[in-house]
Formats: sequence, structure tokens, C-alpha cells
Amino acid sequence: MKAIYYLLFLLLLVLMPFQLFAQSETQEMVADRINLGVKYLAEKEHIKSIEELIGAKEIAIRNDWYLKAFNATLNIGTNYYLMLDYGEAFQYYLQAYDIAIKHLGPRQEMAVFNNIGVLYVEEKDFLKAEESFLKAYEIAKKLDDNQQIGTYGINLALVLHKLGKVDLASRYIEEALPLLINMPNVSLLARIAKTENLLLQHQYFAAEKLALEVLPQLENLSLLKEQITVNDKITLLLILTKIYEEQNQFKTAQDYALLARSLQDNVEERIEVYDRLATLYGKTDDFKTAMAYKDSVIISTDSLYAIKNSALFKSEKVKFQIKNYQHELMESKKALKSEKQFFYLLITAVVIFMGFLIWMYKNNSLKHKQRKRIIELELEKEKSDHLLLEEQHREKEATALLEKERLKNELEVKNRELTAKAMYMASKNELIEEVLQSLLQNTEITTNTSLKSQINDLKKHLKKDAQWDSFFVHFEELNQGFLDRLRAKHPQLTSNDIRFLTFLYMNLSYKEIASLLNITPQSCRKRKERISKKMDVPDNLPLHTYLASI
Repeated sequence: MKAIYYLLFLLLLVLMPFQLFAQSETQEMVADRINLGVKYLAEKEHIKSIEELIGAKEIAIRNDWYLKAFNATLNIGTNYYLMLDYGEAFQYYLQAYDIAIKHLGPRQEMAVFNNIGVLYVEEKDFLKAEESFLKAYEIAKKLDDNQQIGTYGINLALVLHKLGKVDLASRYIEEALPLLINMPNVSLLARIAKTENLLLQHQYFAAEKLALEVLPQLENLSLLKEQITVNDKITLLLILTKIYEEQNQFKTAQDYALLARSLQDNVEERIEVYDRLATLYGKTDDFKTAMAYKDSVIISTDSLYAIKNSALFKSEKVKFQIKNYQHELMESKKALKSEKQFFYLLITAVVIFMGFLIWMYKNNSLKHKQRKRIIELELEKEKSDHLLLEEQHREKEATALLEKERLKNELEVKNRELTAKAMYMASKNELIEEVLQSLLQNTEITTNTSLKSQINDLKKHLKKDAQWDSFFVHFEELNQGFLDRLRAKHPQLTSNDIRFLTFLYMNLSYKEIASLLNITPQSCRKRKERISKKMDVPDNLPLHTYLASI
């Protein structure tokens, strides 16, 4: 047996290091290729970046490493976005979204929605951009990620400005500002968005004050390191030109526009700057300069189209090269497939060998299992015997409970019979009393001394307690010891009190007790209160409950 265990252990030691090493190397390789692709992306070497990212994506998908596949796909889309091929970028963002919803989670979905929103902004489709940014914002809300809530809230507000929804944009900005305290770069962007919002609300003084506060902070930052671009500074400068234009300070507006022109980061920003300068010089009646800037707008627009066409050509060239690269990947896949087949054969041989070892182990351990099974059966028998004893004990307890319930029911029946007898006695005495009263009202009987004497004897007979004594004897037979315990615990009780308490113990109603004692139900209630006080029964404890506990 020990020899078999040793062989199995040795076999695992031989196989496992190779498998673990291969898996670790492959994951490391994918991570390195993604990082290299991102590095090429930052250096704008898009062909190299896409080649690395596609290779990493293929390996990641083949091995079900979905997070790495997602990151690679998203960065491929970003390459195409920077190459101005928005259609191709959109396709890869959709692929990344598909990976996110099938295999990852809401955090990755959120990132895709934000990137798609940026694409829609570039295409000037602000309604679609609002929809995408809103989805990203709502996911951030569900995740309770304050920084992302603030970031996506600002993106949403900037798009809402384009759609003229100024008040709604203001609410998102005010929500985002306190959430971005620990992110100074995004916080500055949020303040730029608030400046634009104040401008659109015609709060020119407040907008000017905030813009002049933010502008020096942009100049003091290491812009690329803090992810604040020249375009953001140009945006703020153009907002200042609009603020001063609305206040008819055209010279100051021109100065800020000229400052924006000196930065000129990209063609699109240049077009907007030239357009602002043309408008401002037109308002100061410097039509020659205004026309010159209008010409610059046209020239820049033509340049932008040329750039886009060139970018499209480059994008198509990249697609062609990527197709070739994918073909090479297919060839490498075929080679990998043959290697896999060999590996599967090796695994099959190992499995057969291990099966043989397992068969030997089972064959040698059969007797041990049989002995173990015999012990288990004996334990099960002891357990079943114990359960049988417990079941018999429960049956005895159930029988005792049933017997107790039967005796209780018989006692209740006899108490009701005793009550009926008492009611009968009371009604009979009441009838006789009524007859006697009627006879005494007869003038012939009142003058007849002999009859009057006999009626008085009958009345005396009614006042005797022989029948009640008989009632108590029967009650004591049914409720043994109750009256003795009651008298011992409360010696101050009178015979009338005990009689009243007896009826309460039998659970008679006030109406029934009143009929037995020839009193009103109201008198019954008062007597019950008086007796409770005499017995010092707590106010929160019903008298019947107290009697049942004696």
C-alpha cells in the first residue's frame, strides 16, 4: 500500500510543476503583452500596439482569462479611437461589453459605457452620449463608488450642456464636487464644468471668479502627469472669452482667445479658437481681421478632413496588417493544436496507469472496507435500538398526556353537571319563593293563622343550606383539596365568598352566578372586585387564573 501511495505522489510531483509553470508563464506573458500594447498606445505606435493586444486577447480567450481578454479588447478599441476610426473602435468596445456582461461584472460594464459615450461625443451624437454616460453613472451608484460617481457625473453634465439641460447638469456637478476631493485632476475638470454651467445660467460674475481661480492651478500642474491636457486649458480660456463677450468686454475676450490660439493642441480646438476670434473681431468692427480668422477656420476645417482621411487610410492599412497577423496566429494555433493532441495522449496514458494503481489499491483494501462495514452495521443497530427506546418513551408520554386530557375532560363534564344541578336548585328555590310571596299577598291566607304558619315554616326550610352543603360535597369530590387549600391560604373568606369563588373556579359567567345567588350581574362584578382585594390578588392577574394556580 505504501509503495502505491509513493508512486502516485511521485507521479504528481513529476507532472504538476510542468503544468503550473506553463500556466504561470502564459498568464505572465499575456499581462506583459497587454502592458507592452498599452505602452505602444501611449507612444502612438498603433500597429505595434494592436498586434500585441490582439495576441494577448487570443491567448486570454483560449484560456478563459476574461479580465485580461477584456483589458486587451478595450485597449484595441482605444487604439482605433485615437486613429479616428470610430466605427472600428465601437466594434471592439461592443466586444469588450459582451465579455463584461457574460463573464465579469458591472465595474467593467461601467468602463465600456463611458468609452462608448466618448465616441458619441466625438460624433456629435449628444443624445446617445447622454444615454451611455447615464448608464455608467447609474452603475457607479449601485457600486457606491464615489469617485466614479463624481467622474461620470461630470461627463454627463458636459453632455447636458450641449443639450441645453443646464439645471440638470448643475445638479450632477454639485453632487460630483465633494466626491472628487481626493482626485485633484478630475476635481479641476469638475470646476471647469461648473464654470461653463454658471456661464450658461448667465451668472457671469460667479463664472468669471471661478474661472480665474482655476486657470492658475492648470498652469501650475504637470499637465500630462495629472491627466489635465492642453485642450482643457483651451476650453477654460474659451469659456472666459464668452463670459467677457456677454459683458461687452470684447478686448479682454480677444486677449484670452489669443492666449488659447497660442496653445493650439489639435486641429479641432484650433477651429473653435479661430471661430471665436472671428466673432470677437467682428463685434469690434475689425472686419479684416475677422475675415482672416474665418479663412483660418476654413483652412483648419480642410486640414481636419485631410487628417481624418489620412487616419482612415492608416486605419485600413492597420486592418490589413492585422489580418496578416491573425493569419499567423491561426497557423500558430494549428501547431499548438498538434502539441495539445500529444499532451492529451500523454494524459490518457497517465490516467490509464493511475487507473491500474487505483484498481490495485481497491483490490487490496476490499477486506478492510468489509470489516469497516461490519462495524458500521453494528453501530447502526445500536443506534436503531436506542431510537426504538426513545420512540417507546415518547409513546408512553403521549399516552400519559392523553389520559390526563381525558381526566380533565371528565372533570369538566362533571363540573358542568354539578353546575346544572346547582342551577336547577336555584331555579326551584326561586320558583317556590315566588309562589310563597304570591300566597302571602292573598288576604284570605293572611287572616288564616294556620296557613300563614305553614308558609313561614316553608320559608325557613328554603333558607337552610342543606342542599348547598350537598353541592359542596360533590364539588370537593370532583376537585379534591381545592376548598381546603383555599381556606388554608385565605382564612378570612366567608362561606358566601367561598361559594362565589367556587362558581368562578367552575368558569361560570356573571349571568349564571347571578342566577344561582339571586343577585344582579353588576353585583357579581362588585363582589369579585371586593373578594380580589380581600385576597390581595395583583391587579394584573385575573382572579380565575389565580384560583387555577391554588
